[in-house]
Amino acid sequence: MIFEVSYLYRDASNYKQYASVVVDVTGAKNIEGVEERMRRRFAALQVWPDVVHFRPEDLGWPTAYFEDHDEDGEDIGLHEIEAIAETGKPVTVILP
Repeated sequence: MIFEVSYLYRDASNYKQYASVVVDVTGAKNIEGVEERMRRRFAALQVWPDVVHFRPEDLGWPTAYFEDHDEDGEDIGLHEIEAIAETGKPVTVILP
């Protein structure tokens, strides 16, 4: 099935920047299945139980970091899933 995954980067000052990709997720039957797959793949990165954290660069997806992103400072290197929705849009990236 084809899904649009919308996500955001939140810097140390709580400013947000957004991105999204459209992926064909083989074997996924619903949105919950896609979310659970992301949660399992990035299990070691989870900070809060109600938010799925991940590193889009580990999937070859575009990041939403700000230009002055600095993990050596107070910024973290994690993005948050904002929404997952079924879509008819063309696929933009492959989910490895």
